[in-house]
Amino acid sequence: MLSQVQIKPVPGADSIRDEKRRLRAGFRAARRALDADRQARAADALASAAASLPALARARTVAGYVACDGELSPATLLAAARARGAVVVLPRRVRDAPLELAHGAADTCAPRAGAAGIAEPEGPAAPIEALPLPAVALVPSVALDRRGFRLGRGGGDYDRTIPLLRACGWTVVGVCHAAQLVDALPVEPHDQPVDAVLTESGVVVPAR
Repeated sequence: MLSQVQIKPVPGADSIRDEKRRLRAGFRAARRALDADRQARAADALASAAASLPALARARTVAGYVACDGELSPATLLAAARARGAVVVLPRRVRDAPLELAHGAADTCAPRAGAAGIAEPEGPAAPIEALPLPAVALVPSVALDRRGFRLGRGGGDYDRTIPLLRACGWTVVGVCHAAQLVDALPVEPHDQPVDAVLTESGVVVPAR
């Protein structure tokens, strides 16, 4: 089982950003320590837990991601969405700009130079405003808290993207391992909360 990373004040920490870096390192090390069998079981449990997320069952568009660095994989969820006729898109990083969404399946994605080993779709971008509603974005998270705030990889890609998704009527769902759902994370003004939290143990609707 993934061990909890303790969130405690750090004496002498210079800033919230320093605290985020400390937490990020601990959470990422914990999830990387999971072996392939435990990751596979968690991914299967995630698909079962998602049954209690009505927005995902109704979605005509689902934006997912290709798991890496110990992330909880949504591959089964995306395959099920595609099988029932939903449009499935995956994110592609654009330096210092919101993410692009593009059509593609995990087995057609490949890491690009400068993409930090993250597999990305190679096809043309699909404009967010042109994708059919209702739509759900599954957002990979290093950790999430019960208010819906997330700790990401530190690049700000999703914090730039989530406002655009919301403006187009999307539901934003943060995804992380259950042991990395905590009561409260350090938050900066630019941090964008999610509408729901999905882990292998179930769905949490943020209390704000």
